[in-house]
Amino acid sequence: MDNPGVRRRPVQKRSIDRVERILDACARLLDEVGLDALTIVDVARRAEVPSGTIYQFFDGKPGMLRELALRNLELLLVRLRRRVAAEGALTWPRAAELVLTETVEMRRTVPGYTVVDFADTRPGGPTFLPPGEAKEGGDVLAERLYHFALNEAGLPPLPDPYRVMRLAIQATAAALQLAFTASRQGDPAMIEQGRRLLRAYFADLSSLG
Repeated sequence: MDNPGVRRRPVQKRSIDRVERILDACARLLDEVGLDALTIVDVARRAEVPSGTIYQFFDGKPGMLRELALRNLELLLVRLRRRVAAEGALTWPRAAELVLTETVEMRRTVPGYTVVDFADTRPGGPTFLPPGEAKEGGDVLAERLYHFALNEAGLPPLPDPYRVMRLAIQATAAALQLAFTASRQGDPAMIEQGRRLLRAYFADLSSLG
């Protein structure tokens, strides 16, 4: 997926490893100091590379954050593929539950995911993912999840799919924001409320088909 904030894509293994180390350092520091306090200098120090090395690959902090968000999205899809392979036949309500389950687990275990959940999670915060391509008003996360559901999970098409997916994503984000406000592990009762909300929403949509 395109990231206009990337100045140069690494080709040799040494450079690829260096970029992964930079992203790992960025993710850990986000957990420790937060988005506003994150600096290129600190990331470089944690990754044990010169600051100039980061600018060789990224246009600065925005490009680095976007690349981390894209990496997190790819990791989510990898985890969903494993879930789908283990589940067998799926329904939309069950698929929504699996996405929520994996998202919760990633927020608990993946460095930087709590802060960079594909976006600045503060009200009005910008997304770190590139814009979507669907003329119906989708975004990259909605588009990738919907295409995954149809092409890999074998689910039937939805009516007005990109708006449906965007609403489901925002509802999930709101539930998890509440769940993780007071606890790094998340409030199980609030997570359960989010699960019920998603399941009911997709069950209702499924009945329309």
